[in-house]
Amino acid sequence: MNVRLGYAIGSGEPVDIPVRHLVVTGQTQEAGKTTALEALITRSGLKALAFVTKRGEGAFADAHEVRPYFKEEADWEFVKSLLEAARNEKLKFETSWIIKASAGARTLAEVHKNVRKLLETARGINESVYTVLDAYLEIVVPQIARVRWADTIELEHGINVMDLRKLSTEMQQLVIRSALLWVLEHENETVVVVPEAWQFVPQGRNTPVRRAAERFIRLGATLGNYLWIDSQDIAGVDKPILKMVPVWVLGVQRESNEIKRTLDQIPAGVRKPKAEEIALLGLGEFIACYGKHTIPTYAQPTWMSDNEAAAIARGDISLADYAGRPPKTQRSDTVKESEARELRRNNAKLSKDLEAVRRENHRLLERLEALEATAGKRPAVARAIDAGRKSEPPDDVEVPVHTGNGALSDAMYQAIRSRLVKDPVVLKVIATKPQLDVEVTRETIAVDGKTWLGLAARLVADGFFDDPRKVGDVYNEGKRIGFSGVRVRADEAVKKLVVMGFLTREGNTYLAVPDMKVNVVER
Repeated sequence: MNVRLGYAIGSGEPVDIPVRHLVVTGQTQEAGKTTALEALITRSGLKALAFVTKRGEGAFADAHEVRPYFKEEADWEFVKSLLEAARNEKLKFETSWIIKASAGARTLAEVHKNVRKLLETARGINESVYTVLDAYLEIVVPQIARVRWADTIELEHGINVMDLRKLSTEMQQLVIRSALLWVLEHENETVVVVPEAWQFVPQGRNTPVRRAAERFIRLGATLGNYLWIDSQDIAGVDKPILKMVPVWVLGVQRESNEIKRTLDQIPAGVRKPKAEEIALLGLGEFIACYGKHTIPTYAQPTWMSDNEAAAIARGDISLADYAGRPPKTQRSDTVKESEARELRRNNAKLSKDLEAVRRENHRLLERLEALEATAGKRPAVARAIDAGRKSEPPDDVEVPVHTGNGALSDAMYQAIRSRLVKDPVVLKVIATKPQLDVEVTRETIAVDGKTWLGLAARLVADGFFDDPRKVGDVYNEGKRIGFSGVRVRADEAVKKLVVMGFLTREGNTYLAVPDMKVNVVER
């Protein structure tokens, strides 16, 4: 499987790279790594899980957010990785103490309790080891207890993000490790993007993420799961992991030693670019290195058309000139679920207000008709005022309330009528209320029983979506009746029905729009 990275600088020819384990490098804010990653994920058609770890970071702003997931472990190898991460060095002879601290523990809180007890009698090097481990656990154990962790990871088609900015670096390590192992055990055709690789998969020492990443990169590809490593500085990243990555996307580097270190890590067999080529790259420009190919490429953003990206790669359009345009994604008609709920609430309130106005207006009209009936046949002066031949009585003129026989006087009738007509709070109130005009285009879909879209449409017509359903329910129903293919096809079909107006999305579930069922026809 290949995916479009962009277009070759100079020729404008398309550049497609294989979907494999991947490294993307380049100076932050200068290379455009996040934009390139977003585009690769979108065009690959795979699901992806990324992490936001730094304050002020705006990466993957439009992605679907998933709650942090953490599965607790307490075996001695896991605890050893925590201590190495805390000390920023590889442990040599402390393993026996770590095994002792982890004995019988099922959670890190229990390990912490053991460490506190061992510290009471520890001396010398023993005390030093347990003091460091105690300090580390003092950071992570309270966070584990405080955060409401997800029981599972619900990934949607496209980019999914875990926001870890409120967690300490130590806790971020544990969450990323848990997420890697969860994807490896439960997902297919999924990319996991590990940011700041120099921090989470460092060279020369163990961390919770490094161990999980190594396992992921060795076992994931057979399931279509790939690790994409994002790092500005490649020097501090674990070399055994880098050696297993066959696709490199190199962005601009200015420091000569960093350029040399980056080139040194490219696996044997992959043709390496020259150092000066990397130093002269601009924003959005990368060198794609895979197999025997080394291709300077302009990485096409998701919001840029093929023709525009090819023109920039050829030099026909200046990127500086194009940069003034807002990304097309910012002009998208897609409405998020939270926005849809707010619109529904506002619409319901508006309908309620308008109904109240209609009732009040109806009541006032009934009162006016009653007054006219009470007045009986109106004399010529009333008819003249109606026809505009006489002026209305001034507001400051006192008029008689009724005639001698008890009927409402003509002057009083005209005064009441004049006040009602002039008062915007009464008869004109409906003109001042907001009005919502909605034009609805009713889609019709013809069912083709051989496609996932046809199956999903038939399920709408049969009442399958009258109760909240997940994509997995549709996929399982399709498999039950003999459909073949991967789950992403069911996901695409359901989301297309949302766009067409047959379904609404409610969190992770979907519901039928009742009056659209009749728009599903046999073909």
